[in-house]
Amino acid sequence: MTDDLLVREDGHVATFIINRPEKRNALNPEIHAGMVRHIDRMSEEGSVRCLVIRGAGDLAFSAGDDLRRAPGDPGPEPTPGKPVELQWPHRKTVQSIFDAPFPVIAMIDGYCVGGGLALATECDLRIATDRAQLGIPPSRLGIIYDFERIQVFVDLVGPAFTKELFCSGLRVDARRALDMGLVNKVVAPDDLESEVYSLADEFAYNAPLSVRGHKRMINTLVSRRFEGAALTAEDIAGMRKAQAEARASRDATEGRVAFAEKRTPVFEGR
Repeated sequence: MTDDLLVREDGHVATFIINRPEKRNALNPEIHAGMVRHIDRMSEEGSVRCLVIRGAGDLAFSAGDDLRRAPGDPGPEPTPGKPVELQWPHRKTVQSIFDAPFPVIAMIDGYCVGGGLALATECDLRIATDRAQLGIPPSRLGIIYDFERIQVFVDLVGPAFTKELFCSGLRVDARRALDMGLVNKVVAPDDLESEVYSLADEFAYNAPLSVRGHKRMINTLVSRRFEGAALTAEDIAGMRKAQAEARASRDATEGRVAFAEKRTPVFEGR
C-alpha cells in the first residue's frame, strides 16, 4: 500500500488522505487504485457508513492528475508532440464512488483543479473553505475530457457554467463555485474539519439501509436521465424491493421504538 494514500477509519466514518503535499496532492495510478480497492473492501465489510476524501496539508485538495506519470512508469518529462497517457488501468474511481453504499464527501481546501476537481465532483457532496480555488483546465492542455466526466458537471451546474469552466480553463473561488452549485457549502478554514465530520457523523448515525437505498435510488434516476431513457421495470422493482426491505428491517422497528421512547436509536444496518 503506497503512502500516497492514507486510510483512516474512526467508528463508522472513514477518511482517505491524498498524501502528496509536495506535489499539491497530484493524483497518480496508485492513489486511484488504492481508493477503488478500499472502497470495495469497505462496501463488502459493511462497517463504514460515510467516507471523507481530503488532501494532506492546506494548499490543495488535489491539483489534478500527475501528467508526468504513465502506467508502470516512474514519471519522465512529457515529450512535446506526444500524447500524455490519461487512461490509467484500473476500475474507475468514479464508478467505485458511485457504487459505494455510503455517502462520500469531498473536503476541499486550497487548490482543487483538473483531475482533482473531477474527483471532487464524483463524490456525493462537496464542502470547501472560502480560500479554495476550483478549475478544470483541459482546454489549456490541448485535451478533451471523457464525456462521462463532462456530464457530471452538466448535471451539477448546467451547460452554461460547464462551458465556462471547460472552455475558459479559469479557476473560480469558492463563493462563485457555491453560486454555480459546484460545491454544497463554504466555510472558514478553521471550521472545515468540524463541519465535514459533523455531517459525516450525521450520515453515520442514520439507518444504513435507508441511506444506501436513497443513494442508489437517486443514482438510478440520474443514470436514466443521462441515458435519455425511462426507468425500466427492473429499476422500479429494485427500488420497491429496497423500500420493502427497509420497512421490514430491524432498524425500522428500532427507529419507531426509539421515537416513541424519546431516545436515540441504535441502527445496525439490518
